[in-house]
Amino acid sequence: MVLRAGDLNPQVLRFDRADPVIAHAANELRLHLGGIVQTGNAGAEITLESRGGNGDGFTVTVATTGVSIVGEGSRGALNGAYWLLEAVGFLWVRPGETGAVFAPGKVLGEGSYSDSPSFPTRTLILGNDALHDEWPDWLEFASRNRLNSVFFHDTPPSVLDRGGASRPATAEGIAEDGKGWMFERWDRDGTAILKAAADRGMMVQFGGHHLPALVLRAHFEQHPDWFPERDGRRDGRYNLCTSSSGAMTELRARARDFFRRFRGASTYHLWADDILGGGWCSCRDCAELSPSDQALQATNVLAEELATIQPGSKVAHLAYHDTITAPAVFSPGTNVSALYAPRNRNYAYPINDPRCPRNREDHFGDLLQLAETFRGRDLAAFEYYSDAILFKWMAPPNLGILPFDASAYRQAGVTDFGNLAVTPRPWIGPTWHAWWFARCAWSTDADGQTSLRQFCEAAFGEDSGNALQAFRSLEEAYLKLLDLGELQRIPRHDVLDFSDSPRDGLARKAHELGEARDIFRGAIEAFGTGKDALGRAFASELSVQSAAVEHLSARIRAWDAGLDGRAREAGSEIVEARNQLDVIGRWAAEHSPAAYANLSRGMLRAARWHTEQIARTAGLADA
Repeated sequence: MVLRAGDLNPQVLRFDRADPVIAHAANELRLHLGGIVQTGNAGAEITLESRGGNGDGFTVTVATTGVSIVGEGSRGALNGAYWLLEAVGFLWVRPGETGAVFAPGKVLGEGSYSDSPSFPTRTLILGNDALHDEWPDWLEFASRNRLNSVFFHDTPPSVLDRGGASRPATAEGIAEDGKGWMFERWDRDGTAILKAAADRGMMVQFGGHHLPALVLRAHFEQHPDWFPERDGRRDGRYNLCTSSSGAMTELRARARDFFRRFRGASTYHLWADDILGGGWCSCRDCAELSPSDQALQATNVLAEELATIQPGSKVAHLAYHDTITAPAVFSPGTNVSALYAPRNRNYAYPINDPRCPRNREDHFGDLLQLAETFRGRDLAAFEYYSDAILFKWMAPPNLGILPFDASAYRQAGVTDFGNLAVTPRPWIGPTWHAWWFARCAWSTDADGQTSLRQFCEAAFGEDSGNALQAFRSLEEAYLKLLDLGELQRIPRHDVLDFSDSPRDGLARKAHELGEARDIFRGAIEAFGTGKDALGRAFASELSVQSAAVEHLSARIRAWDAGLDGRAREAGSEIVEARNQLDVIGRWAAEHSPAAYANLSRGMLRAARWHTEQIARTAGLADA
């Protein structure tokens, strides 16, 4: 006996209606199967049940009498329902209705099929207002791809008290404001978000770089001792002095306000300022404390207050930038978890690859140390596979590194594997990067080529062959583009701004970027214009990525040529770099809702600044 989608009758379901997660699973089966033409054999009964535990694993049994879905817990039963739908031809390739696709002809044979996730917690991190605006679609996308946690994070950080101001309606107004509006989103939709997550057996996490906002800079004049000492003087910028009893008292009070206002999350994130170096205190009492210990000292205070307001929830200690190393003096509180965020790593290699000392020694080594410090507590990895800020408008496939990363993180003891989705522009068409992350978060044994073929067949239909070829070329191009080699990072610059130290490293990078650009052009040619709506959208997606690749290649090649005294070549590349930024700007204006402007305008401005700095270095400001 084999089953097809048309053999499953969504009206013949047995389940516990009192369990909201299992009831949602039944609704999902009805929604998807209800639109399929039933065969003459339709009528196979589907039963849904939970063993009553907390696990996400499941067993699906196919027999002549029907299909049984048994979850370790309610969320496990929902995962089993999605596994069944996928087995008979459904796939969810992007958020929203257009992302639910069905490929007829799939069959499922008799037998018992069991599966369970590699990570207990698998998190989609929604990182900016435009994605928060679409939270129902993103939450559903995450759930259907078997993620069980969604994290509302804001880039740029939101403002705790706007005095009742409303979010501007125009891109110009949002760009001028320059801050996030996640807090207002939660005030409006928080109850609905928590209910939607609960109905799907999902956890909610909340927050971002908000520690400094809990000790207002306005207090500096009256209480300078609350703020860090730098070079012998108190400085009202960045973070706080964790040795100041007054600062810690204020932190406690404002933390209580924060947790009461934003109730319901399983994990809260109140991180330090998003800077590398110079953010912490060097007063007599703090001087012997590392940035990591000062950050953990503050986090423990936050956690103590949270325990009185919402027992059972946690506060995350962020290991990132100058807090990436493990604390050595303070120990984490009982409700403090660890969050490891290796933003400055090399994305051309897996996180523990011995061929890349930057990753294996400078980053993975820090993770192992952090895991030891937080032994027995939750350890989360905050990864950047869908970060179009880090990747400067681009979207690398991460086809090869992601399963290796997942395996390394699992072996290191990570319990929560997360992916930051943040972008200055909408992702047009199928979102492979987010889908592939979900695949690897569920199973560290996910096979890249098999999964890519499955994705392309579902998303692009008769265009799948061209899409496969294009994605493989994109993978090759991005590996060349993303490799940082031995280049040293310029302070306060992003990793893909590269550097000219060592000088021969920049020359190699310029050559690699030229190769990446040429391969990318071949990928676009291989895919063509697309034969259906998703295909045409993906062609548009490739066009803005191409402009970003062309810009970055031209910018770095101009830098290399200028330092070598090849003025004519440098001038030509500078002109091309400027032109490609104009292409990106026009694309963003055409395709982006206003909410993206608090990221897109600043990123374009920064790219122009970098371009003109290189032009001036080469004596080409007027080129």
